[in-house]
Amino acid sequence: MAAGEHIQGRWEVYDYLKEGALSVVQCDPEWCGGTSELHKICTLAAILDVPVMPHGNSLHAALHVIASQSPAVCPLAEYLVLKMQSYYHFEKTPPAPKGARFALPEGMGYGIEWDEGKIEGREMKKWG
Repeated sequence: MAAGEHIQGRWEVYDYLKEGALSVVQCDPEWCGGTSELHKICTLAAILDVPVMPHGNSLHAALHVIASQSPAVCPLAEYLVLKMQSYYHFEKTPPAPKGARFALPEGMGYGIEWDEGKIEGREMKKWG
Protein backbone atom coordinates (compact mmCIF):
# COMPACT_ATOMS: atom_id res chain seq x y z
CA MET A 1 0.00 0.00 0.00
CA ALA A 2 1.45 3.37 -1.03
CA ALA A 3 -0.23 6.31 0.68
CA GLY A 4 0.28 9.29 2.91
CA GLU A 5 0.08 12.50 0.92
CA HIS A 6 -2.11 14.04 3.62
CA ILE A 7 -0.16 12.70 6.59
CA GLN A 8 0.86 15.58 8.85
CA GLY A 9 4.07 14.56 10.54
CA ARG A 10 6.34 11.75 11.63
CA TRP A 11 4.16 10.71 14.54
CA GLU A 12 1.27 10.00 12.21
CA VAL A 13 3.64 8.09 9.88
CA TYR A 14 4.83 6.10 12.88
CA ASP A 15 1.25 5.09 13.69
CA TYR A 16 0.79 3.69 10.18
CA LEU A 17 4.18 1.97 10.10
CA LYS A 18 3.89 0.28 13.49
CA GLU A 19 0.63 -1.29 12.26
CA GLY A 20 2.28 -2.41 9.01
CA ALA A 21 -0.28 -0.38 7.06
CA LEU A 22 2.13 1.15 4.52
CA SER A 23 4.67 -0.43 2.22
CA VAL A 24 5.57 2.94 0.64
CA VAL A 25 5.32 6.30 2.44
CA GLN A 26 4.18 9.14 0.17
CA CYS A 27 4.18 12.21 2.40
CA ASP A 28 3.96 15.60 0.73
CA PRO A 29 6.46 18.22 1.96
CA GLU A 30 3.72 20.88 1.93
CA TRP A 31 1.46 18.91 4.26
CA CYS A 32 3.78 16.84 6.44
CA GLY A 33 5.68 19.75 7.99
CA GLY A 34 8.25 20.78 5.37
CA THR A 35 11.61 19.43 4.30
CA SER A 36 12.95 19.03 7.85
CA GLU A 37 9.96 16.94 8.90
CA LEU A 38 10.10 14.91 5.68
CA HIS A 39 13.76 14.20 6.39
CA LYS A 40 12.77 12.88 9.84
CA ILE A 41 10.05 10.77 8.21
CA CYS A 42 12.71 9.29 5.90
CA THR A 43 14.82 8.37 8.93
CA LEU A 44 11.87 6.72 10.63
CA ALA A 45 10.90 4.79 7.48
CA ALA A 46 14.51 3.73 6.90
CA ILE A 47 14.64 2.13 10.35
CA LEU A 48 11.73 -0.08 9.30
CA ASP A 49 12.98 -0.67 5.72
CA VAL A 50 10.01 1.14 4.19
CA PRO A 51 10.80 3.30 1.16
CA VAL A 52 9.65 6.91 0.90
CA MET A 53 8.45 8.34 -2.39
CA PRO A 54 7.34 11.91 -1.62
CA HIS A 55 4.06 12.99 -3.16
CA GLY A 56 4.70 15.02 -6.30
CA ASN A 57 2.76 18.15 -5.38
CA SER A 58 5.70 20.07 -3.94
CA LEU A 59 8.36 18.85 -6.33
CA HIS A 60 11.09 21.39 -5.50
CA ALA A 61 11.18 20.38 -1.84
CA ALA A 62 10.69 16.68 -2.56
CA LEU A 63 13.64 16.58 -4.98
CA HIS A 64 15.98 18.11 -2.41
CA VAL A 65 14.93 15.61 0.24
CA ILE A 66 15.28 12.71 -2.21
CA ALA A 67 18.78 13.92 -3.16
CA SER A 68 19.75 13.92 0.53
CA GLN A 69 18.74 10.28 1.03
CA SER A 70 20.06 6.89 -0.01
CA PRO A 71 18.29 5.39 -3.03
CA ALA A 72 17.24 2.58 -0.68
CA VAL A 73 15.24 5.14 1.33
CA CYS A 74 13.99 7.40 -1.48
CA PRO A 75 14.25 5.44 -4.72
CA LEU A 76 11.91 7.57 -6.85
CA ALA A 77 10.22 10.93 -7.26
CA GLU A 78 6.55 11.15 -8.11
CA TYR A 79 6.05 13.41 -11.13
CA LEU A 80 2.45 14.32 -11.91
CA VAL A 81 2.86 14.76 -15.68
CA LEU A 82 -0.42 16.51 -16.50
CA LYS A 83 -0.54 18.67 -13.38
CA MET A 84 3.07 19.86 -13.66
CA GLN A 85 2.41 21.26 -17.15
CA SER A 86 0.46 24.11 -15.51
CA TYR A 87 1.45 23.97 -11.82
CA TYR A 88 4.81 25.70 -12.32
CA HIS A 89 3.60 27.97 -15.14
CA PHE A 90 5.14 31.15 -13.66
CA GLU A 91 8.66 29.73 -13.27
CA LYS A 92 11.50 30.30 -15.74
CA THR A 93 12.77 26.76 -15.43
CA PRO A 94 10.19 24.49 -13.81
CA PRO A 95 11.40 21.09 -12.65
CA ALA A 96 11.13 18.55 -15.44
CA PRO A 97 12.74 15.17 -15.91
CA LYS A 98 15.39 14.69 -18.57
CA GLY A 99 16.15 11.06 -19.35
CA ALA A 100 14.05 9.96 -16.35
CA ARG A 101 16.20 12.06 -13.98
CA PHE A 102 15.87 15.45 -12.31
CA ALA A 103 18.75 17.88 -11.96
CA LEU A 104 18.80 19.99 -8.82
CA PRO A 105 18.95 23.73 -9.44
CA GLU A 106 22.26 25.51 -9.16
CA GLY A 107 20.77 28.70 -7.68
CA MET A 108 20.03 29.48 -4.06
CA GLY A 109 17.42 27.52 -2.16
CA TYR A 110 15.12 25.66 -4.50
CA GLY A 111 16.37 27.76 -7.43
CA ILE A 112 12.95 29.19 -8.23
CA GLU A 113 13.00 32.16 -10.58
CA TRP A 114 9.81 33.83 -11.82
CA ASP A 115 9.22 34.35 -15.53
CA GLU A 116 8.38 38.07 -15.50
CA GLY A 117 6.81 37.77 -18.96
CA LYS A 118 4.03 35.65 -17.48
CA ILE A 119 3.26 37.95 -14.54
CA GLU A 120 0.62 40.60 -15.29
CA GLY A 121 0.66 42.43 -11.97
CA ARG A 122 1.71 42.28 -8.35
CA GLU A 123 -1.22 43.95 -6.64
CA MET A 124 -2.61 42.25 -3.58
CA LYS A 125 -6.30 41.44 -3.85
CA LYS A 126 -8.52 41.93 -0.82
CA TRP A 127 -10.77 39.03 -0.02
CA GLY A 128 -14.18 39.35 1.54
